[in-house]
Amino acid sequence: MKTLKTSILTAIMLFAAGSSWAITGDEAMANFRDRMNGISKMTGIISWSNSTGATYTGSFKYMNPGKIYIKFSSPSGQTIVSNGKNLWIYSPGNNICGVQDLAGGGSGGITAFTSGYLAIVTAQGPGGYTIKLKSSDKTYNEILLMLDSTFFLKRAIFKSKEGGSTSFSLSNVSTTAPVMANIFNFDVPSSAQVVKNPLNIK
Repeated sequence: MKTLKTSILTAIMLFAAGSSWAITGDEAMANFRDRMNGISKMTGIISWSNSTGATYTGSFKYMNPGKIYIKFSSPSGQTIVSNGKNLWIYSPGNNICGVQDLAGGGSGGITAFTSGYLAIVTAQGPGGYTIKLKSSDKTYNEILLMLDSTFFLKRAIFKSKEGGSTSFSLSNVSTTAPVMANIFNFDVPSSAQVVKNPLNIK
């Protein structure tokens, strides 16, 4: 009987301790934003897919704030570049380059994109955290963020009101590999057809 009481008491203490360590959605998002905004540069592999079955893979380079360079291996040759003020989307297959004006400032990346949501932590432990973001008036009414134990982003899933979804993941990430600032100003090939602000076209 004494052993049983001791086991029950231990279980209660562990449960209470676990509850005291629980983190709120707002606290988790604050830690996530601090972690991602604190990265000055980064390289790695980005992979994403959508509910239509399309898949994309490419190597990326990032420099804070808001600078990104992605060179695709699948589909081969396509490039996405942003210097924080302009976004270039180049497809060598059809020789078209979309140039999007970012209204004179950086996009803010995923940390800004995820603002304005109700955040709920759905899982936490030594392996990391899962945060569910909910909103009824956003293009994506639900976002799932899978983070490691340091709140670094491993994977994200975006779900739209219409039922579609897009997911992406980061791998082979390095925050020490060299990144040259000049790669974030894309040199559009002279033969390419340029389409201004394609993301604004309805």
